[in-house]
Amino acid sequence: MALLAAAALLLGLWYFSRPETEPGEKRITVCVVHKDASQRSYELTTQAEYLAEVLVEEHIVEDHQGPYGLYILTADGETAEESNREWWCITKNGEALTTGASGTPVEDAASYELTFTVGYGS
Repeated sequence: MALLAAAALLLGLWYFSRPETEPGEKRITVCVVHKDASQRSYELTTQAEYLAEVLVEEHIVEDHQGPYGLYILTADGETAEESNREWWCITKNGEALTTGASGTPVEDAASYELTFTVGYGS
């Protein structure tokens, strides 16, 4: 019973503290920076509330759902190899995000970057 109450409390806390979304049409840029440093930019208009929705709808990434939402393994046709410590870093206007694609609200006029990254930090 205590475990159920704790789970309900955590769910409520998450619900009321999640980032706000903007309803309506938004224009954004998504830039994919590949392993070889080449880049491809997408200028998009969307009604989506969260970045994951846009990335999947526009076929920028493959739809691979993990326990915390969209887990990006392949972006713009390039696949990161987890065994080589490769992954896709998501930033907004060049700043690191504390949320994944499924928890990142889409903001009008924002630029989102998916950068192929090797290693997990220092």
